[in-house]
Amino acid sequence: MKKAVLMVLLLASVRPAMAAETSLSSDESAASVFTAGEIVVTGKSANSAETVPVAEMERLDKQNLSEAANLLPGVNIGNVGGRNEGMVYVRGFDMRQVPLYLDGVPLYVPYDGYVDPNRFLTVNLSEVNVSKGFTSVLYGPNTLGGAINMVSRKPEKKLEGNVTAGGSMGNDQIDAGFGSVNIGSNQGKWYVQAGLSVLSRDFMPLSSSFDAVANEDGGERDNSDTRDRNATVKVGYTPNSTDEYAITVNSQHSVKGVPLYTGSNPGNKTRYWRFTNWDKTSLYYIGRTSLGAKSYLKTRAYFDNYYNSLESYDDATYTTQNSGKAFSSRYDDHTVGGSVEFGTSIAQSDILKVALHDKYDMHNEIGDTGEEPLRFADNTFSIAVENTWNASKNLSVIAGVRQDFRSTIEAQEFTDNTKTVIRDFQLEDNQATSAQLAVVARLDDSNVLTGYVARTTRFPTLKDRYSYRMGQAIANPGLDPESSLNYGVDYAFTPSSNFSLHASLYRSKLDDTIQQVNNVSGTLWQMQNTGKSTFTGFESSADWQPLGWLKTHVAYGYIDRQNDSNPTLVFTDVPKHKLSGYVQFLLNKESWLLVESEYNTKRYSTSDGLYTAAPYGPLNLHMNAGLTDGLSLHAAVNNLFDRNYEVAEGYPEAGREYVVSMNYAF
Repeated sequence: MKKAVLMVLLLASVRPAMAAETSLSSDESAASVFTAGEIVVTGKSANSAETVPVAEMERLDKQNLSEAANLLPGVNIGNVGGRNEGMVYVRGFDMRQVPLYLDGVPLYVPYDGYVDPNRFLTVNLSEVNVSKGFTSVLYGPNTLGGAINMVSRKPEKKLEGNVTAGGSMGNDQIDAGFGSVNIGSNQGKWYVQAGLSVLSRDFMPLSSSFDAVANEDGGERDNSDTRDRNATVKVGYTPNSTDEYAITVNSQHSVKGVPLYTGSNPGNKTRYWRFTNWDKTSLYYIGRTSLGAKSYLKTRAYFDNYYNSLESYDDATYTTQNSGKAFSSRYDDHTVGGSVEFGTSIAQSDILKVALHDKYDMHNEIGDTGEEPLRFADNTFSIAVENTWNASKNLSVIAGVRQDFRSTIEAQEFTDNTKTVIRDFQLEDNQATSAQLAVVARLDDSNVLTGYVARTTRFPTLKDRYSYRMGQAIANPGLDPESSLNYGVDYAFTPSSNFSLHASLYRSKLDDTIQQVNNVSGTLWQMQNTGKSTFTGFESSADWQPLGWLKTHVAYGYIDRQNDSNPTLVFTDVPKHKLSGYVQFLLNKESWLLVESEYNTKRYSTSDGLYTAAPYGPLNLHMNAGLTDGLSLHAAVNNLFDRNYEVAEGYPEAGREYVVSMNYAF
């Protein structure tokens, strides 16, 4: 505790040029939204239950995408412990079924079909949008359960920005440091936005209640270090009030350890893994051109390069690779794609939008030195049409349809264990149809009711079709797309600026679900389209400011996931109940105190239901103090009572941790 106080005093003495984690003094400090990066459904009311603004992320110290999205009802975070990856679940669907976007540009590792959300830091964002249930067909393919869109910043002033610096401490030692610089300039017809963020963690502190096991002695979590660096530059041209053209370059570099499993499941083998590189470089262009008073054209073009290197070692020294389980694996993946969206008012009450998407994914799998790389490539094309009919001032009908086509260009495997001769897999093509219909009724100025039905689809990933899972499975190139029939009702009640309530009731009927089928050939398993399942849920959130100095927020989510094909198998990683919220006490515009908590019921970690992560409910404290004009001090205590808890069985989360940061905004 003395060291925590010392850290506060030390950071408080740093001159304004050295600032810290941005803390919210008021919602006016929120970053300007890059609206060209949003996917807008005309006629659908804005819903705070689907958006996390940067102000909320800063207020609650949410440093990465997983933490930010977890603030919403119906969203849960997971832990892919064997790879030290985060996971975001939206109404029970994982990130292969709920794709991630940056300014509307799809982001995923081509082979895996998803990307680690913990690697995306939030300091360069303006908001995170999570589309649930009814997701616009304009997003493109694979939105089986929704979509997550990270929207970047856009400057408004001639010169603006903020500088951040801070650190955290656990187990009486400094365990991490972080910093960021965001600077922007808007000169009328052109603008530039640049950002650099760094997060360096030496270890994750375990709770003092953690009991030592063979693979972990407690205190500092072994092999839990991470290094993340993100740099972004955006240059935009705005020749008039309606047109905009922007080019963005983004570079991410990460290094991370993979902590060992500490649970009791004998099926979880000990892995001495480290990701020595987790790199992503992106270049993308977004343009919007008005075509007269009633039409527009929006274009996107992008290139992504993913380079990941995984090293498997002999033992916990992480120095030698001589045993049979040691190996080196590298992904060198590329994505090239683009989209064109045309929108027009075809009548006084009708708005029609048409979108074309094309995406080429290439995966190079590079094994140990001397092995030839295996090559895989897919091309995905889709065409979507969406129409909004404003039947009256208070009633809108939204209809959409999309046809997706996926062609397998290349897929290779070794003929035997010598890994000297390569042959081609059987190549399969697929297509899938998605359609949706929604009715939005504005009952009055305070009440909005939305009903929807949607058929959504997802193509199987390269890994689903072609991976042998380190000799434990049989490939299945002929996998078909998954589909889901989603329907539900959303209700929004906003009687005043001091109170809002959102509630949703939904159901998803999944068909052709891709599931693991055991003992297909001896002990080998295979991914097959054998599953039928039903997800039913309810979610609600409310924001209330009864007094000028008091703000409250509460969110609740319930979901029941039934495996209709095989009721003896349970779905994993998502609890039935999640309750979260905070109470904020405002001393003045710049200074406040906030108490935050979240409660999750148990969740299964294996499909047989034998291994579970117990219920948990950590409590966090946050404090902000305005020091001078533009300079603020922020402090937090995460997991105040030092609870020992897990999101995935056998992978404990952090114990009590003190965080101190400063921010200088101009």
